[in-house]
Amino acid sequence: MSAEKQVDYIIVGQGLAGTALAWTLTARGYDVLIVDRCEQTTSSHIAAGLITPITGLRLVVTWRLDEFLPFATEFYRSVEQKTDSSFFELKPMLRLFASEQEQEQYRQRSETHFPHLVSIPEPLATESMFEISRGGFEMRQGGQLDVPTYLNVSRLFFTQQDRFLEADIDPLQDLDFASNRISLPQWNVTARKVIFCEGIHSQQNPWFKSVPFEGAKGEILTLKIPGLTERRVVHRGIWLAHWKEDLYRAGSTYDREHLNCIPTNSGRAEICSRLSEFLKLPIEVIDHRAAVRPIIHGRLPVMGLHPVQPHIGFFNGFASKGSLQSPWMADHFVNVLEGKIPLEKQLDFQHKIEARS
Repeated sequence: MSAEKQVDYIIVGQGLAGTALAWTLTARGYDVLIVDRCEQTTSSHIAAGLITPITGLRLVVTWRLDEFLPFATEFYRSVEQKTDSSFFELKPMLRLFASEQEQEQYRQRSETHFPHLVSIPEPLATESMFEISRGGFEMRQGGQLDVPTYLNVSRLFFTQQDRFLEADIDPLQDLDFASNRISLPQWNVTARKVIFCEGIHSQQNPWFKSVPFEGAKGEILTLKIPGLTERRVVHRGIWLAHWKEDLYRAGSTYDREHLNCIPTNSGRAEICSRLSEFLKLPIEVIDHRAAVRPIIHGRLPVMGLHPVQPHIGFFNGFASKGSLQSPWMADHFVNVLEGKIPLEKQLDFQHKIEARS
């Protein structure tokens, strides 16, 4: 029988949340073991990885952008160096107006709310490729994370360090509690704590059944668009982002009712229809995927230790902002675990379940 593996933290789930937490704990000198079921389709794996400075019809500056973006940039650069890879790019983004209402919102807010974040290049975009008659603006301080590459090189790194396990853990049957440790007897591993970073799967985790999830299904297309040379991410109701060569990704839909990972004809039609409103070039759909975003009521990430069983932790709820938020949030959570700072109330797992009850 092999010797028992002892680690500080077991992290269940290797999406954006679990990966950021694993890197942060490792950088602090802790031994971690990532456990993941290695599904091909998850919200992290199909995520576009966009960091968009100004969002929505009301043109709102992304929450704590000035704090989160420099932190995320430094974090991803460090992981790129450790894994000898490249997956994060700071890049401007283009917002095209779809209505007079958006034009008016921009006129009202651009000089008071975000003058340092916007400009209007001349020309705005190539007129033979895009419908730009209503105008628009360019956003500085945008970014794009190649999420699949980031997750894959991270998984390879932790696998090579013997810190990755492919397994599907039953939260009730597979955990064994001792006085000051928690173990996975089936895999002969013990740890100080197990942190669940399972995304929408935590809805089925009995330890976290009180967390108020409000999942939303999103569908994304991979497109071949010969002749398109635009490398900025373009937003107009949906987004269009360059991937490689003449391949682009476009999305996303928002469906609260059908919470599954099955692509639909209606989702495909919706994206193509919206795309045709501003893109003048023909497209060919190469791939079509869907996943469920792990949105939690309040739309902020949630973290903390279980009120009854403090050997178990929760780190989840990043939805579409995971690329931007997860590095800072992981650092904040580790500081909390080390007793250095209190957990921000709006991010507190226990506060969230108490509010629901």
